[in-house]
Amino acid sequence: MFKFEMKKLSHLAVSSLISLSSAVTFAGGFVNNGGGLAEKNILYAYEKLETYIQLCLNSKACKLTPDQTVLLKEIASSLPQEKQSKQIFFGSERQDPGSFMIDGNVRVAKTGSKVGSPIFINADLLYTPAADKSYDPVTIPEAVAILIHELGHHQGHHNHDELDLLGVRVSLLLQQKFISTPLIPWAPNEISASVLNTDFSEGFPQVLLNVGDEVIDVSDQYKQVVHCEVFTFPIPILPIPDLELVTKAPQGSLFHNVHWDKMRDKGDYINVKITGSVSNNCIYKNDVFIRNNNFQLSISFRVDKVEEKKWVTDRSTIQLEQFRDPWWKLIRWPGKK
Repeated sequence: MFKFEMKKLSHLAVSSLISLSSAVTFAGGFVNNGGGLAEKNILYAYEKLETYIQLCLNSKACKLTPDQTVLLKEIASSLPQEKQSKQIFFGSERQDPGSFMIDGNVRVAKTGSKVGSPIFINADLLYTPAADKSYDPVTIPEAVAILIHELGHHQGHHNHDELDLLGVRVSLLLQQKFISTPLIPWAPNEISASVLNTDFSEGFPQVLLNVGDEVIDVSDQYKQVVHCEVFTFPIPILPIPDLELVTKAPQGSLFHNVHWDKMRDKGDYINVKITGSVSNNCIYKNDVFIRNNNFQLSISFRVDKVEEKKWVTDRSTIQLEQFRDPWWKLIRWPGKK
């Protein structure tokens, strides 16, 4: 079980905000899913947990001890059995007093001791006050720390501090690798983009768009759009793209230097565009790969205003495009920007 302090989790000291208890009690009043961004981050982290665990197991930067490696592998191997039925439930200590009160402390999560045991999350403690009087949701790396700890309870009677440290180590590695790019720096929870790069040789990044309470995964679209050149006819006039007559899929790809390119506020909707650099692992023959860094990739979409302070993404407008803007394109078509 987690005890969650009501302040922002630090990138360097996640463990200082967690204390644990061995008691497990279950109460009524739980719902099957949560509607806020923090709850969706919990669910997304749960869905992708095997990827995050393998990222830690394959990286020396995770700094696992031999015992931690064994435990993390046990958690990973049990995930298919864990996910055979609905496992994550959200509740509220405020709405159901005592449901998360254990040993005099309110906990952020609790579970049983067997593989497949339900995990109950206290949604009250998934948001922490920010300086601007808003609330910051639990991030995906922070959600991973919670889930690793709770799933560790299903692997026997492990020391709570050990489970705490294990979750923190996986979480810190993810925090180092996640790229977050808010559209508005002082309001990062309104519209932002997050990228997690994995293995360049044969992996593709996770690319997420966050708009209000939405978590939109465009990773599959990214994988379909990125490509390696085989035969291209150059067009020296901007903004006309080169004619890519023959292309092939890369073995892996990185998405980096991500930044917001454009924002056009139309009042009741906003057109936004993200641009970043693409490095593709292109294998042409004899299994020799070339890191192709010549391309960029843009993600454009529209955000509609549905209430005074509520925005939603028009998912039909999401478009990804890989393109090249080389120095030798010196001629610009009149009127084009």
